[in-house]
Amino acid sequence: MKNGVVIVGAGHAGVQAAASLREDGYDGPVILVGDEDELPYHKPPLSKTFIKDAEAKPQPLRGEAFYTGSAIDYRPGVRIDRIDAGRRSLDIAGGGALAFDHLILATGSRPRTLPLPGADLSGVLSLRSLADARLIRDLSAQTDEVVILGGGFIGLEIAATLRAAGRTVTVVEAVDRLLGRAVAPVVASHVRQRLEATGVSILT
Repeated sequence: MKNGVVIVGAGHAGVQAAASLREDGYDGPVILVGDEDELPYHKPPLSKTFIKDAEAKPQPLRGEAFYTGSAIDYRPGVRIDRIDAGRRSLDIAGGGALAFDHLILATGSRPRTLPLPGADLSGVLSLRSLADARLIRDLSAQTDEVVILGGGFIGLEIAATLRAAGRTVTVVEAVDRLLGRAVAPVVASHVRQRLEATGVSILT
């Protein structure tokens, strides 16, 4: 297996897949591809202190020495345009190809956007990446009022964080309660009460 394993996606799943291959004794090539230019980092903190603290730094999933020491070829800033399963090859955006014997897709998910007029305006943001979090942090520092569409965990974490930073925050949720896919109604009701006690406005 001269081309080894290629892992597309350098989030928690991709990094752990690379680590697990080495821990389980795989000694062939391991290439980890990510479309961001950063060292792979923890994403949950992005919706919390990172967006209110201008000095906050991303928290790496593993130190740089882990990749070199484990013979994991980490390639940042690489976006894959196409998988050719027949040729066992990936087409790289901007040109070039990357061959593989085995392919792991660990690309995660993206926020669901709303196809509404104005959704492409500069002040309308979603949160998935470090770049998104930095933009939210920069823009929220320049405004007094923030509206968050979506009453799931990430939306509510951002709401709590920005409210604690002094912003006027309104959460808009399409269904009749918060955290509808995640927790029982009694828990959602408690979370709503806690948020409203801090001054967050919630519209369901």
